[in-house]
Amino acid sequence: MHSLLTQPEACLIAQWSPLAVWQSIWPYVLMLIGFSLIVCVHELGHFALAKWAGVRVDKFAVGFGRELFGFTKGETRYSFNVLPLGGYVKMLGQEDFDDKAKELQFKDDPRSFVNKPVGRRMAIVSAGVAMNVLFACLLFMIVFLIGMQAVGTRIAFIEPDSPADRAGLLPGDEIMKINGENVLEFNEVRLAVMLAPLHEPIEFIVERGGDLKSIQVEPEYTIPESTRGIRRQIVGIAPGATREIVDVGPEIDQSRPDRPHVGDLIVEVDGIEVTDNNASEVINALVYAKGDVYVERIDPKDPDAPGQRVRVDIPPILTIFPSEGNGASEVSVLGLRPLVRLNLVDSRGRAHLAGLEPGDTVLSWDDTPYPSKAAITRAIQDCPERDIHFKVRKPSGGIFEGFVRPKRNRRGDATIQAIWKRIDDKNRTEGGPRAFFAEVRRSGKARRAGFETGDVILSCRGVVNPSVTEVNGAIRTNAGRQIAITVRKTDGRKITKWVRPERSGSIDARYNLVADDVLRVGGIVETIHGRPSPAAQAGIQPGALITAVNGRRVSRWRELTEALRENAGSTVELAYLDSDNQSRTAVFPVPHCLRTLLGAGPEARIVSIDGRKTVMLPTSRGIEEAAVGYRKATRFLLTELIGRTHVPVEYRANPLAEIQIGYIDVSEDVVDPWLGRIAFSANVDVALVTKLLKGDNAFDAVRIGVHKTYYFILNVYKILQRMIFTRSVGLDSVSGPLGIIDIGGRMARSGLVDLIFFMAIISANLAVINFLPLPIFDGGLMVFLLIEKIKGSPVSLRVQVATQMIGLFLIIGAFLYITFNDAMRLWG
Repeated sequence: MHSLLTQPEACLIAQWSPLAVWQSIWPYVLMLIGFSLIVCVHELGHFALAKWAGVRVDKFAVGFGRELFGFTKGETRYSFNVLPLGGYVKMLGQEDFDDKAKELQFKDDPRSFVNKPVGRRMAIVSAGVAMNVLFACLLFMIVFLIGMQAVGTRIAFIEPDSPADRAGLLPGDEIMKINGENVLEFNEVRLAVMLAPLHEPIEFIVERGGDLKSIQVEPEYTIPESTRGIRRQIVGIAPGATREIVDVGPEIDQSRPDRPHVGDLIVEVDGIEVTDNNASEVINALVYAKGDVYVERIDPKDPDAPGQRVRVDIPPILTIFPSEGNGASEVSVLGLRPLVRLNLVDSRGRAHLAGLEPGDTVLSWDDTPYPSKAAITRAIQDCPERDIHFKVRKPSGGIFEGFVRPKRNRRGDATIQAIWKRIDDKNRTEGGPRAFFAEVRRSGKARRAGFETGDVILSCRGVVNPSVTEVNGAIRTNAGRQIAITVRKTDGRKITKWVRPERSGSIDARYNLVADDVLRVGGIVETIHGRPSPAAQAGIQPGALITAVNGRRVSRWRELTEALRENAGSTVELAYLDSDNQSRTAVFPVPHCLRTLLGAGPEARIVSIDGRKTVMLPTSRGIEEAAVGYRKATRFLLTELIGRTHVPVEYRANPLAEIQIGYIDVSEDVVDPWLGRIAFSANVDVALVTKLLKGDNAFDAVRIGVHKTYYFILNVYKILQRMIFTRSVGLDSVSGPLGIIDIGGRMARSGLVDLIFFMAIISANLAVINFLPLPIFDGGLMVFLLIEKIKGSPVSLRVQVATQMIGLFLIIGAFLYITFNDAMRLWG
């Protein structure tokens, strides 16, 4: 009798074959074995010192639960148990504290743990931690004898408007030290930044052109929009790059031969040959390349054949920053706001379930046509577990409609579904109210509490006449707690209402891209720095599709920006189709700015203005020093220089160009750095530069191993200090068993060296965690022994039992919380 299998059935059987199952689980099995080995080494320390101290050891167990097999040698039972997740040592006299009779039974036995001198008991207790430290050193030594590939410390990319950008770090800089500590790899850079003192400058020592430079960077502390993000301190840098393309942006169609493909090697940019030595610098030039870009491409049908040289077009990612002081919704080119495009969609998040994809351009969101990024964010945050209707344009050009239901972001800010804004100075009395409700969402928390658009905020959570920042802080940080808000209604009545903020929503997606190839105006920014914007003066309406500038066809925002730059200081005729698809024209004034006066583009870097490289800039955190090339600093300084003529400006035409000097006349019309709010970044990701970390000999490997052990132990203490005292690191950034097994499994797939390195980190971490002064840990027992040494008698059994129970509940609670966080990160 014969049977036939359909293709899906055959695939299903293949997926569940023993070989396929083993290939899926072997990395995690290997990680479990490694984790058990680390715990067993810890217990071996207790065992060895107990034997040395003359304490009788009844059992040395590998694993927990029922014994699978074992043997007895002398007075000790060596047991191998069913759950291979560590082990334990059972010593005479160290019984469970609830079994008082048995504990008392061994008090007179000279080989009981409790009858040994305090010093010997301290040695036994600390031996496990010491073994973990030594084991970590040994593992690190093995790693650096073999050698490990790690991402180098050369900077390849500086995020525009980031702390690193403002401080003057440059692509190509090699980071040597951070806050006086040597760094060997980029992971150490990330950790050093994350664990640096909160809101304090971080000193970077970098090598640039053969010289060492000290640069002070003011870090930023981020709050994640995604449920899988973590709070952390950042500076905005990325490591060095190679020539190999490993990913492309959502706007790039890899089916086209003239577009970059994953696996291509970039070999020429603007006539410059790309080599391993100059890749970081030249690849950075992709964003402003005017000439040809060539790649070397292997034919997938004939991988052994030599690569073919192919000319490709790599359209850059266009980023537009808000006009300073007007809020995140005011992203525009001279008042023309582009449409928003998704750039990242988590495959496990709500956006993916709704059918949204990277590259989608948002046409409508929550029934708002052509919304700004701020409007999309508000709708997502204000609608946890409520459907939002959307319409998007797919990269293929098709239109897709659907609904997305945000989930609650337990790591995000709280919301009452309302927007409050600052009362203008001309409408505000001295010492009077400073904020009002500018928008109250229908059926939201604020509306249900009785607040309406136009209500003036008189007090919020006890703060009289709060600023917008103070209202933000009161709402966003008090999820689940009732707070009182007093307002003055439009009819003059004063009322106080209680409202309970709720956690905001998240769809696990990012929408930071400008829809560069859709030259439709999403909205008009009416004023920029208190003056009517050129778009408002031209009378252009939202929904307009721009088609030409002075008769020259334009189809992308990049082309429009270049046309406006070329015509700065004059007016242009803007042709467009209105929302009814009717052809119209508008007279559009294009002001000069610092870059247009210099004849430079958005890629130019301003080095100094009037001999000054930095200014002291008022910010929300106080007075801070900022480089003059930073947009806010540029405007701040130029405002001071209004009326000056022939002002010298040092600049680079692009980040790699030589410094030039230009001279400008400063008037009120040129202080707004509108072209400086436009930035380009590469639309491809390339493989990172790695280097072999390896000792020159066995002694050097030992030296590096000791350094790494000290480094990781010290950083665990720093993390704990940040979690407990400054709270700049949350429990959501800590991994428990699920996270450790997941990371360890990925390390096992990467190779044996990576797995050994990870096990060394776990061993060093375990040494610290086990020696914390908490009950049920070795550190807690050490505290009891220190007290006994000082007072001359042991801590009462009742106190020990009570603290053990409290500690047990705390540890169980933390374990469950961290495990839940791991599950949320892994599976949503």
